[in-house]
Amino acid sequence: MSYNITSLFGGSNISIALGLPGYWGPVTSTLDWCEENYIVSPYLAEWWNATTNLVFLLWPAIGIYSCIKTGAEPRFYASYIALMMVGSGSFLFHGSLTYAMQLLDELPMAMATCVFVYCHLQMFSKNTSPLTIIGLLCTFASVAGSHLFLKTPIIFQLSFVGLTLVQLFAALRNISIIRKIHPSETNLLFGLTALAVGSILAAFALWNTDQIHCGSIQQHRNNIGYPFRIGLELHAWWHLLSGYSGYVSVIGSQYCRMLALGRTDVEVTWIAGILPMCTFRRVKNIEQQPRSRPVSAPTRHIRKPSMGEDERGSVRTHVTRVTARPHSAARP
Repeated sequence: MSYNITSLFGGSNISIALGLPGYWGPVTSTLDWCEENYIVSPYLAEWWNATTNLVFLLWPAIGIYSCIKTGAEPRFYASYIALMMVGSGSFLFHGSLTYAMQLLDELPMAMATCVFVYCHLQMFSKNTSPLTIIGLLCTFASVAGSHLFLKTPIIFQLSFVGLTLVQLFAALRNISIIRKIHPSETNLLFGLTALAVGSILAAFALWNTDQIHCGSIQQHRNNIGYPFRIGLELHAWWHLLSGYSGYVSVIGSQYCRMLALGRTDVEVTWIAGILPMCTFRRVKNIEQQPRSRPVSAPTRHIRKPSMGEDERGSVRTHVTRVTARPHSAARP
């Protein structure tokens, strides 16, 4: 196994079981994860590490649907498609453990992060920035080139961490600006950011634990057996949590962009209380609301006008007309 970022934390002295031979032949990738190879199916090298990537297809599909419904910009279609490419490449990599498929796993991750960074850097811009696109393309090319020529994952891993930090700081800056325009939405945007950051940190912790203590984890999995051993496939949890983090971060960026454009007709709703989604803001239909009990007007007792009053209840005033006599001339 080649040198990678997990080697910085040391490793376990317990021997690691590699598994069985399978359809795709010997392992040619620079990384082989803790799940034993081909123990579930002879056609998928790491069954659970491969199949958990399906969330990278399901959740972004929901995101694309929200883009269609709310009229989002092409940058967010690109973000969700990039997540799908990450999941597809990771499925092929963990299913075969070949070096060619490893590139389809890692390079789309760098590309997707560049797309996310672009969305945050251009949050308040009305026009596309060619300089930003060129800069991010050069960043991706340098990451891909170093990965191809050096064939060591640590360059890619450090680049991925660096791009993720740029995305985080740009997101916090954007939220601080939106706070001045839409203060009522600040808690939601901060909450989405915290959810994305917390998920990726938890995923990173499990990702490292899976490699550092692989021998011990394999022993525990063998002792408890199926189906509970599936819960100790920690790299599979990395896929679930990192996929969730990526999806939530795009939703937060998409909603922040809607607010920046003055779109107040869009809101964030939650599917099953855990999966956010941008939808049109729900307007209460007055006709569908339960009608309140009509309030009756107080009863008025109308009395007949008495003598000396008119019909409006006012007292008639009898005015006696007095005809003024013209002043006659003084008698002599």
